[in-house]
Amino acid sequence: MGRFFISVQPGHEEALFREIKNFWFEMIDLDGLPTRQPVPEPQIVSGGVQLETQDHLGYQINFFSKLAGRVLLRFTSFESRYYDQFEKNLEKVDFSKVLDLEFHKNQLNVKVESHKSRLNNDKNILEAVQNVFKKKGLKISDEAVQTLFIRIEKDKVTLSLDTSGEHLHRRGYSAYRGEAPLRETLAGYMIFRLFEFTGHGSEVFIIDPFAGSGTLLFEAMSADRPNLERSYPWLNFKSVPKLFKSPTWKKNYRGYSEIPAVSGAAIDKDEKSISNIQKNSVDFKRLFQLENIQLNESVADSSQLDLKTFKKDGRQLWIVTNPPYGMRLADEGARTILQKLGEEADGLLVIHPEKWNFNFKNISLKFTEPFNNQGLKLKLSLFSKN
Repeated sequence: MGRFFISVQPGHEEALFREIKNFWFEMIDLDGLPTRQPVPEPQIVSGGVQLETQDHLGYQINFFSKLAGRVLLRFTSFESRYYDQFEKNLEKVDFSKVLDLEFHKNQLNVKVESHKSRLNNDKNILEAVQNVFKKKGLKISDEAVQTLFIRIEKDKVTLSLDTSGEHLHRRGYSAYRGEAPLRETLAGYMIFRLFEFTGHGSEVFIIDPFAGSGTLLFEAMSADRPNLERSYPWLNFKSVPKLFKSPTWKKNYRGYSEIPAVSGAAIDKDEKSISNIQKNSVDFKRLFQLENIQLNESVADSSQLDLKTFKKDGRQLWIVTNPPYGMRLADEGARTILQKLGEEADGLLVIHPEKWNFNFKNISLKFTEPFNNQGLKLKLSLFSKN
């Protein structure tokens, strides 16, 4: 059993655990079949969720979570009040139990975080780590593939190994981006909240009238699909299960390929934005095995958009968007457009400045909650006919 810490945007911890419960039985056991292990009880703290589960399940959270930032394996912990005590305890840690140090060229990247501790100087802590590493034949290197996280809370030192590599918002499909794009994990949270409301089985057509580089639409189309094509450090752990060393291990994930992808339309008056979406869609299709996605891209002024062209029997039309704001918080043009489109749609999910108000006749507010994007205090609001 391993202890895993899954980080997330502060305020999204409960949603992260709900997401984990949703995909838990899509993960596989060592026989290649969907896991029969029960969902573990969580410990929810600010900025993340801690779980105790079998290693092969904790590792796979990297594949499925669209909200998580990083998955850390809590490797070991010990008590230390002084630097000499810290060094002695760190010397006892055998990293070779998990890591193939020869593969890692005896190098580790080290990140330090200290709270309410006598060991409160990052430079001194790193010097102590360097002293121990020298005895062990190891080196600290920013270029190392594997990262060791050292967290010191009061007198407790926790060592964690990074299983994710690059931050998980880097899905691999967004090589072409515009200005101030929405981070994929935040877009993933929006889509998760949308599907909690509509149900994953609902036939929903999503329209983003301020599409930018298409992040919201790409996240909607890949919401139920694992990201198996990225590089993850845990796949090179010494303790990685044999199943994941097989050249065909990815074929064990079968169920998601039968789920039809959400369809949608990307609208933006900037030609470069639509061009970026078209370029990104090439990698997106490859990464998520979605060759026949239904995504309409149009260079158009959303103030002239007629939703009737998208109406189809049995299909809900939803406006899902992250409109222009930031330095343009006073720009009411986007709010006016959304006021018009919201009346014509079945629902609207939008990030907006706190001062923006909407007064719809055909849809009503179902929830609104604080939303932080790049330090701006915003709201995420959902309106619906139902």
